[in-house]
Amino acid sequence: MNAFASDEGPVEGNKYILTDAMWTTAHVYQKGALIGTSDTGLVVTYLTPAGRVPSSHGDWIGIYEKGQLDTGHRIDWDWVCPNEHERCLSHGSAVVPAGDDGMRPGATYTVAYWADDAKESSGTPVATIDYVVPW
Repeated sequence: MNAFASDEGPVEGNKYILTDAMWTTAHVYQKGALIGTSDTGLVVTYLTPAGRVPSSHGDWIGIYEKGQLDTGHRIDWDWVCPNEHERCLSHGSAVVPAGDDGMRPGATYTVAYWADDAKESSGTPVATIDYVVPW
């Protein structure tokens, strides 16, 4: 199965890819917070196996201190498709709130894609990418 056709050719099989993470100054509403509470964060572009619906599998993305993929070093997280489940596709962009959570200027963080309700304590991410805070 071809998950995505890139300039280097198709990605075969059950691959997951994070292509990039980009800072956004748009207001991101915090999950579980009081109405009106917002933050800034990262927009993370993802690719999953063709036909996969991330919202049906409990897929989520976390931001961590570089290389430290545990809850104690997690900056923040959010579901890949927290809204609009019927429009959730095997590829797209997810917004993860992170601006008010202590990301430091110039620091490097690891962004991780977790599939099938995986937890840091009992699994490994299916894809990771490093992100450097640009200011």
